[in-house]
Amino acid sequence: MLHYSSYQLLSTAAAHFFTIAYDKNIARHGKFIVALSGGSTPKKMYQLLATTPFSKNINWKKVFIFFSDERYVPHTDTESNFNMASAALLDHIPIPRKNIFAIPTGSTPAKDAARYEKEIKKITGSKKPAFHLVLLGMGTDGHTASLFPGNEILHEKKRLVKEVFLQDKNIYRISFTLPLINRAKQILILVNGKEKEPVLKKIIANRKTTNPMPVQLVNANILWMVS
Repeated sequence: MLHYSSYQLLSTAAAHFFTIAYDKNIARHGKFIVALSGGSTPKKMYQLLATTPFSKNINWKKVFIFFSDERYVPHTDTESNFNMASAALLDHIPIPRKNIFAIPTGSTPAKDAARYEKEIKKITGSKKPAFHLVLLGMGTDGHTASLFPGNEILHEKKRLVKEVFLQDKNIYRISFTLPLINRAKQILILVNGKEKEPVLKKIIANRKTTNPMPVQLVNANILWMVS
């Protein structure tokens, strides 16, 4: 777990990590397949990646961008993860539109989740796809992507992408499931804010529990960056 003294330093380190992961995967596979996260924490990282010092070192034609989760709202909505990523990064880089795969939100949550899963399998060319990099965040309740405590999606074993209904917020989301997340070659979890320190302490302590937080169920190759 890497600790940074400010949000700016965290974001800069994350942007550097992104470019290093890009280099490694271009060398190995000739392409870079990544899943972005939403929320406020990665926004500065995305803005930095759009600037010349970072962007000039990335051939965006070889980058394929997906999203680890999305609120079930139109892509133009201010709550949309795609909207945030577009404004911070995607609208400012020379990436082909065909390389950007937003989670669809125009039919029904179940149909759109199934459609996104098919698209992932098609683009990766695998029934068991493994993203080169998955970006995640963490909430004060220990949720990550749209995997919330107590939600039935945590028990999903077969589906790669699934709809999630959040009772307390009365809203649907679409999210990567644990089987897809945990197949990633690399996971970067970004955490910012003092309000998340109690959760981080539990994770660092690594105490065995019968009721782990969703983020504790992520067990792939993880790098934590915290500020």
